[in-house]
Amino acid sequence: MGDAPDIPFQDGRIPFKIPSVHKECFTYYKVAGDLSCGKTPLVCLHGGPGGSHEMTLDFAFLWPRHGIPVIFYDQIGGGQSTNLDDEKSGDHGFWQVSLFVDELDNLLDHLNLREGPGFDLLGVSWGAMLASEFATSRPNGLRRLLLGSPIADYELMRKVSYLRRAELPLEAQKALNEAEETQDWSTEAFRKAFIAYFQHCTCRIDPLPPGFEFLIFNSWNMNTVLTTMSDRAGPCRLRSRPGSLRDFNVTPRLHSINVPTLVWNGEFDQSHDLVVQPFFERIPRVRWHTFAGASHVITFEGDKLREACFKLIADFVNQQEGMCSLDGTAA
Repeated sequence: MGDAPDIPFQDGRIPFKIPSVHKECFTYYKVAGDLSCGKTPLVCLHGGPGGSHEMTLDFAFLWPRHGIPVIFYDQIGGGQSTNLDDEKSGDHGFWQVSLFVDELDNLLDHLNLREGPGFDLLGVSWGAMLASEFATSRPNGLRRLLLGSPIADYELMRKVSYLRRAELPLEAQKALNEAEETQDWSTEAFRKAFIAYFQHCTCRIDPLPPGFEFLIFNSWNMNTVLTTMSDRAGPCRLRSRPGSLRDFNVTPRLHSINVPTLVWNGEFDQSHDLVVQPFFERIPRVRWHTFAGASHVITFEGDKLREACFKLIADFVNQQEGMCSLDGTAA
């Protein structure tokens, strides 16, 4: 992630009342730029689940470069928002997409983003899943929707992840398969194979950015949000232990999204074209862009891809009217 020393930030905590939680809960947020400037702000939803806004902070550069205010926040249970490991560990009924929809509604109301210029909504990875679900309800104030490396159907994503694995050398495939079968993540063969997989479809930079290798092998159990909602008993997604996201499938509701939508993924993305295609097929006004040579975390994959992503976003949110389809014709 690039440094942003000259970008003005304001941060704070928003009370978030959850009836089934005993402690007081808060959502941590951070704003890049001036929300009173008159331009539609961009609300950014990070990946995970259980992640933090730090992985999306590169989008703060949209303020000094394009005059777009950007709002970041840590979703409940992760980052600097209230941690609920003590009360809600392993509670599948609690850790549902609806909880995060309620939190987003609460943030929008607290920051008075429903009126005036409204807001644009950007989600990446899990954040794009959440953003798409939220947009199907046609929320008041939503102007445009941006979905980076989204997943329409979680079960389909689990299946097509093996297509990316099949693109690896046979030795790496064998090591990953053996680790899944034995649930032994300690071997050097697995470590090398999983880094190869990660650099193939998640972050195609060698060497990886600082801290990424630690995240690869440790983020899967960093808090109860991820361990409960995903299906992981280790770094790899397993064929067992389904989490509370197992039934997520926004595909039947995508036709309800009534705002211009931008979808993107990378050529080698773990969000394979097969899990992105439903967004293009079912959202009425949509554009889909695939970044050549890129994978999942495009803004971490070098200056050229980062700048191309910024430009794509800025051009889309500043677009006055009309939409482009996949082949560039008016739609």
